[in-house]
Amino acid sequence: MVEEQRVADCVLVVEDSRAVAGWLAGRIEDALGLRALVAGSRAAAREWLHTHAERISAAVLDLDLPDAPHGEVAGDLVERQIPSVVLTATIEDDLRDQLVAAGVCDYVLKDAPDAIDSVLRTLHRIHRNHDIGVLVVDDSRSARAYLVHLLGRWGFCCYEAGDGEQALQQIDAETDTPIRLVLCDQNMPGMDGITLIRELRRRHTTQRLGIIGVSSHGSGLLSARLLKAGADDFLTRPFLEEELSVRVNQNVDLMELLREAREGARRDPLTGLHNRLYLDEIAEQLGETARRTQQPLGALVVDLDHFKSINDRLGHFGGDTVLKRVADQLRDTVRRADVLVRSGGEEFYILTLGIDTAGARTLGERIRNGIETLELVYEGETITTSASVGVAVLEGGSVEEALKAADLAMYEAKRQGRNRVAVLPETD
Repeated sequence: MVEEQRVADCVLVVEDSRAVAGWLAGRIEDALGLRALVAGSRAAAREWLHTHAERISAAVLDLDLPDAPHGEVAGDLVERQIPSVVLTATIEDDLRDQLVAAGVCDYVLKDAPDAIDSVLRTLHRIHRNHDIGVLVVDDSRSARAYLVHLLGRWGFCCYEAGDGEQALQQIDAETDTPIRLVLCDQNMPGMDGITLIRELRRRHTTQRLGIIGVSSHGSGLLSARLLKAGADDFLTRPFLEEELSVRVNQNVDLMELLREAREGARRDPLTGLHNRLYLDEIAEQLGETARRTQQPLGALVVDLDHFKSINDRLGHFGGDTVLKRVADQLRDTVRRADVLVRSGGEEFYILTLGIDTAGARTLGERIRNGIETLELVYEGETITTSASVGVAVLEGGSVEEALKAADLAMYEAKRQGRNRVAVLPETD
C-alpha cells in the first residue's frame, strides 16, 4: 500500500493579522522558494483549498480567527491531508491534546525567540518529506495504520509490509518515491525485527537507508540488540506523537547530511564534476558491466594545452575561469550516461560504454573542437585554448587499462603537435 503523493509548491498562511501574515509569507517565499497563499479567515482558507488544494504542500495556522475562534480551520486542512503547523500564544496540556487530536503535525509558540525559524525549518522538512518513502513493517494492521497516519501528517510517502519477507521485497521494488527509512517492529512471526534489521543493514548502508526499531516490550537489552543489529534508533510503545516525529525527522536529517558529505567528497569543488575518488569507487562496477553486457569500454583523456602559460599570464583565478568553462563544455558534450571526471589540474577523464573506436574518435573530435572554439574572456582579455585528446576503446578490459591506453594516446597527441585527437591502439 502507498499513499498518493501530491505535487505541491505552495504554503497556505492562515492569519487574520495582515502585517503578520505578510511578513510570514515573505519569509517563506524568500527562505524556501515556495509561493505563499495568504488567508485572513476560515472562509478565505477554504476558498484557497477549493482552488489550489493539490498545490499546497503545507499550512501555517492561527487558531483564533474571526469566523473560527476555536481552531476549526485545522480540521479543514487535516481533512485534505495537508500537513499543518500551528502558531499559538500558549501550549497548555489541554491545547496540546486538542492539537494532537486534530491531526496537526507541529505547534510553535509565537513568543519563542526562534519561532519563525522553527516554522521555516518545519515547512522545509515537510516539503522535503514528499520525496521520501517510509516503510512501516508490522504484522498488526492497526499498528501499521496508526504509524502511517502519524507519518502522513509530516508529508512522508508511506509504504506498508506485514512481515520481514514483504519488507525485503518492498525495499527491492522500484517505486516512484524511494524508500529511505524503515520503521520495523521487533515481534513478528517468521523473521523478527532483529533478523530483518541485520539483513537490511547487510544490503544497505546508513547513508542509503535509516532504520528505527519499534517494540511494545522495551528494555535496555532489547534496544541494545536492535542497535547492534544495525538500527539507527529505537522507539518503545506507547510513545508520544511528538517523540515519533522528532526521531523520524532527526534520522532523515542525519541521512541527508551523510549523503551530502559523501557526495561532497566525490565532487571537485571548482568545477562540480566528479573526482578521482568517485572514479575509484565505480571503476570495478563499470568494468564488470562492460564485460557482462559484452560492450566495448571507451576512455578519453582530455588535457588542456599550455595551461601553465594561462596561469602564469592571468593568475590562478583566470586559470580557474578557464577550467570551469571547459568543464561546462564537456558536460554539454558527453552523454548523460557517460562518466565525466576531473582527474586533477587541467586533465579530464571520460568513460563511456557501447561505443566503437570510430564513435570514440568522433566524440574526441567534438570535444577538441568545442574547447578550441570556446569564447573565453577574463578581465577584458580574450583567452584562446585547446586540448589534446587521447582515445582508447577496449573489449573486455578494465577501467584502469582503458585509461592507461587513453593516457598514452593523449601524450601521442601532444607529441604530434597538440590540439588533436590520437587513438590507441591504432586502427586502420
